[in-house]
Amino acid sequence: MSRLDELFSRFINGSCTQQEKRELFALIARPENDAALQQLLDGLIAGMDEEKEVDAARAQEILSVILKAGTGKSRRSKVFTLLKRVAAAAAILALVAAGIRYFQQRPATAPPAGSPVVQDIPAAVSGAVLTLADGSKISLDSLGQGLIANQAGTKVLLGKGSVSYNSSQSEAVTFNTLNTPRGRVFHITLPDGSGVWLNAASTLRYPTSFSGADRTVELSGEAYFSISPEASRPFKVKAAGQEIVVLGTGFNVSAYSNDAQMATTLLHGKVAVNSKVLQPGEQARIAEGGALKVSRVDTSQVMAWKNGMFNFENAGISDVMKQLERWYDIDVTYENGIPAMQFGGKIERSLSLMNITRILEISNVHCRLEGRKLIVTQ
Repeated sequence: MSRLDELFSRFINGSCTQQEKRELFALIARPENDAALQQLLDGLIAGMDEEKEVDAARAQEILSVILKAGTGKSRRSKVFTLLKRVAAAAAILALVAAGIRYFQQRPATAPPAGSPVVQDIPAAVSGAVLTLADGSKISLDSLGQGLIANQAGTKVLLGKGSVSYNSSQSEAVTFNTLNTPRGRVFHITLPDGSGVWLNAASTLRYPTSFSGADRTVELSGEAYFSISPEASRPFKVKAAGQEIVVLGTGFNVSAYSNDAQMATTLLHGKVAVNSKVLQPGEQARIAEGGALKVSRVDTSQVMAWKNGMFNFENAGISDVMKQLERWYDIDVTYENGIPAMQFGGKIERSLSLMNITRILEISNVHCRLEGRKLIVTQ
């Protein structure tokens, strides 16, 4: 028995040590072992009973090997047909995301002569456009840190991935707008010290100094707010025609114009949406007709975007594609209508689009990339 055979067997039955796993993956990465590895995978697939549900742990192990081996589409498709009955989809997708790194390290196969070269698209990065009170626009993507503007006695300061304000409150209040285009995210510290994290394709309009009876900002898109408490001056967020009243809290607002509903999720503290007070862990959803529905939700799923993850648990393909459009600055079209599919699991948002499409292929969603257009073919 070769060392590859021995380590492969130990990996599948769960007796591999961490050091042995590293040795196995190093052997998998060597092109000269491809033929032997294909035989091992063929034997593994042949030994699987298509009528029997696959154990979740075993499914993860098998899929891990398939990804690290970089095997062909037909074999991956066959294996996924067997694995898709596994209930632990979230664990599988998480493992897929990790396995992609090994898959990337394998020597690339040159495309056939005359084939179009597909340019990969990287994940979103920190960046935004700041519109000052006089209408002038400043791109923050590559601007040096330090003082970038002075408006009516208020200094605008740029740090690493964040903009902040130092106000003397001695002159008239002006308004600024911070916009994150698709493929960009950014953080802002408001004049009162409150922090706002903007997701991709979002816009926040705010005063450069809070001097009135309340602190009001306007949001389009998605943002997480960490509000400095001031009992005498409530914080208010206007979004999608609704008003959220805040008293010292952490909450997330999703109000994209192409989403069917606006959602406000409270993590801690206290907010009121249309006079309905939320408890931590609750989410208020407002549909187009204005009907308000409050329910308890998994806040880790809501906050996945801020924590560097896609969380596709129970998401339809249309919702998944909207997130990809914003994150990778692409347009998605469907050749044969929108497939009726539900997803599960988490994927790192740091992966490039090509890696995401590989995961979609394993999930039986077929697509091709043409420039910045992702075409879903099935």
